[in-house]
Amino acid sequence: MKNWKLIQGIKTGFSLVSINLILAFIGLEVVSLGFYFSQEKQLFYTRKDTISQVREDLEKTGTRLGTDLNNESILERLHPFFGYVLKQEIFANEESGIRVNNYGLVSKYDYPFIKSNNNQFVIGVFGGSVANDFAVNSLFSEAIGNQGFIQYLKQIPQLKDKEIIILCFAGGGYKQPQQLLMLNYFISIGQEFDAVINIDGFNEVALSHQNNQERIELFLPSVQHILPLTQLASDDLSVMAAIVQISELKNNLSTGIKKLESCKLAFCHGWRSLQVKGLLNRYQTEIIKYDEQIVRNSSKIDRSNSLVYLNKISEVLEDKVAFEKVAKNWYESSLTMSQILADRNILYFHFVQPNQYHPTERIYSPEEKIFIIEDHSYAVGVRKGYPVLLSKINSLQEAKVNIFNSVNIFDGEKEIVYRDACCHYNMNGQTILERYIANSIKTIMEKKDINSRKNI
Repeated sequence: MKNWKLIQGIKTGFSLVSINLILAFIGLEVVSLGFYFSQEKQLFYTRKDTISQVREDLEKTGTRLGTDLNNESILERLHPFFGYVLKQEIFANEESGIRVNNYGLVSKYDYPFIKSNNNQFVIGVFGGSVANDFAVNSLFSEAIGNQGFIQYLKQIPQLKDKEIIILCFAGGGYKQPQQLLMLNYFISIGQEFDAVINIDGFNEVALSHQNNQERIELFLPSVQHILPLTQLASDDLSVMAAIVQISELKNNLSTGIKKLESCKLAFCHGWRSLQVKGLLNRYQTEIIKYDEQIVRNSSKIDRSNSLVYLNKISEVLEDKVAFEKVAKNWYESSLTMSQILADRNILYFHFVQPNQYHPTERIYSPEEKIFIIEDHSYAVGVRKGYPVLLSKINSLQEAKVNIFNSVNIFDGEKEIVYRDACCHYNMNGQTILERYIANSIKTIMEKKDINSRKNI
């Protein structure tokens, strides 16, 4: 009898535990459903797209998630004219057709792209990673039929019936005079343009500052990108070890994203999202540490025996002197781009990109302040260099360069616009930038149209 009561008690206890676990699971699922709806504005079970935003953001920057160390970790290759480009075939999106093309640039097309009909309007985008994001995001938006930069441009009367072709000539870390040199090169091999957009400013000051600290010529490509390739050529084992660690993190991130995208329950999605976010933060942190390690190790290299020739300066320049030299080169490079294009009746639009380390009237939420690291290696260059660049804008405008100071375009936005502690924007920030650039182009084209009619 006692055994029977004991058995009954165990059954009752097991039932209560089971019921509580089921109720707890249902509660967690309901909370997860509510959280997902608040973030995505749609029901989890009826969502159409299971591709995570993390994967889309990484792919738009040309970062392909893979498991092959040899093929996936060392993404860049030295280029005899451009400094460096992406390794071909490291990224390809079959749905959109976007890939790393024959010149190591992210595009839908090989270069030079030749018009197939007179209705095509070709826009070349030049600059660093922010410009790359801008161009590639425009292509992704067009591929999936979303409202984006191309649709904004079609609101301009002269472009409403045009087939707008976006060509990306931008790359992570590019800075003047790389844009100028690349423009000259591609024009020389027959690339056609109707308009050119140059989005820059950040790399010129942030990365040139690092060049100065390493006593490498300010106007050479970024030491962050050139030195790793140089060190690999010198068999630097510490660089290889860092690359292996980053590769392992990337593989873990890839696995985490796959598990996230396969979730059938909202609770699973919420849990996996937290894991992926943690892995992504670690991955981005290791990238920053890797960049800093490259700069630290550069002093150990015997550059006299290096296969890569880098012009050295005799001593680290004072900040005031260095930034004035950078700004002068930036001014001359943009002016020359504008003049070269004007001679060919090609429109040129230059935009100084917003950055969180340049103080404006923007009020940052606690959630966005995590993207501002006071002692970040880029902060000094931006805070000291941006004012010098901006002081050149009036002179460029007087020289009839279509240049726009975009540093304040986020000031009135309450939502988060940045997505990392460097310089890059989330989809909200991208949208604001796209609209600003499209409206600026519209203003210039309308003015040009009015002036043309006056001259008739």
